[in-house]
Amino acid sequence: MTCPRTEDLSALVDHVLSARRQATLQRHLRACLICGQQLQALQALRQQLHALPSPTLGFDLAAQLHDRLPRRAVQPRRAGWSLLGWMPTGLAAGAALASGLWLGGLLLGTGAAIPTTFAAADPAMARVFDPVPPGGLCVATEICRLPRNLP
Repeated sequence: MTCPRTEDLSALVDHVLSARRQATLQRHLRACLICGQQLQALQALRQQLHALPSPTLGFDLAAQLHDRLPRRAVQPRRAGWSLLGWMPTGLAAGAALASGLWLGGLLLGTGAAIPTTFAAADPAMARVFDPVPPGGLCVATEICRLPRNLP
């Protein structure tokens, strides 16, 4: 068996390994002197860290920072549905729908007044909506033989 990583030995010292993994490491430690020495060093380090005094600041840092923060007035949330909150979303959806209908009408030649500087919309332009658009490859022969309503 290969030697375990230092993280695994540290987890063994901290008692956070599963019982199965802990038993596997214990078997390895009985046979490997190097890993046993490393485990003893980690246990000694843990004891030394626990023996260190816990420093106290002498003041409440959280209270001092809280005092420096600007005060904000808390506004209560209104319960229920608000028309003004949904108005931008509704306007955007309506504009998208209207422009889509207008552009679709132009493509099919049934749209609103087209300026005279442009040629009238060609109905053949709508062939892009056919099962196989112009220039497309026909995958299935039954699709290619569908009657086309446009000239």
